[in-house]
Amino acid sequence: MGAPMYNILFIGKGLITTSLAEHLSKTEWKIAYFSRTMTRLNLIDFSEYDYVVSCLPSAEIATKVWNNILSAALTNQAFQTIFIELSTLTCSAIAQIGNSFNDEQLTFIEAPFTGSKTGALKGSLIYFVHSESADTQHDPFLKATSSKIYTFDFISTATQFKLFYNLWGLTTLGLLGQMLHLMETLPQSELAVKIITSHDDFWMNSIVRQKLNQSLARNHQDIHCKLKYAKKDIEYALDEFSGYRLDLSRCLLSILEADQSRCYDDLDFTAMSEFFQ
Repeated sequence: MGAPMYNILFIGKGLITTSLAEHLSKTEWKIAYFSRTMTRLNLIDFSEYDYVVSCLPSAEIATKVWNNILSAALTNQAFQTIFIELSTLTCSAIAQIGNSFNDEQLTFIEAPFTGSKTGALKGSLIYFVHSESADTQHDPFLKATSSKIYTFDFISTATQFKLFYNLWGLTTLGLLGQMLHLMETLPQSELAVKIITSHDDFWMNSIVRQKLNQSLARNHQDIHCKLKYAKKDIEYALDEFSGYRLDLSRCLLSILEADQSRCYDDLDFTAMSEFFQ
């Protein structure tokens, strides 16, 4: 095996970063992890890495971590390193982070994605990206881990689109969860499932074919996106689009935030179907 193509540091060992690492390890990337519980960021020489990539759980945590990364990167003079945030944050948080790197002439890519664990393992994520300095359409990391890259012209607009995308999708998933238990009461519920999922000409097929079977099997341990992160995305999206009538999405969030739902937080987001029993 030849020398590693690129040297990459993942911030944390979550579902997405470990899945991406598993995929990249097949193509001779040299992979390292940083653990916030074991190492201080200011002890890392970021100039040793071609990429520093994170997928952090919230805007608050991301802002703190990236402020520390920026300070260390300037100390290390890591001007050849590309810094990437994959998580869907608030628009204000990603703008603050991105602008702080841009102001210091450091390369930062805003890159929220869709595709979850399966896409990360297969290298087939779909990215929504913005960067002031990187050629995102030809970036080696983005190309190696995606099937499609959509580039947005202005900072935070990729994140704003992803919030819109997530809100639509999660609200639809909530409606599926509501209808799932009604469908199970039908006299021939198995036939109903077959009809709904078997015909590409049915618009319902496009909506339910990926998640209906997992929801019916109640296989919520097969985690692609944790429910607590889905709730976070809905909350961020409702804040971003607060001037619009989004009553169905607000109702769904109130259901997901009920005390009895918290035990499902670390399960797959299809677990929301359990709340409608």
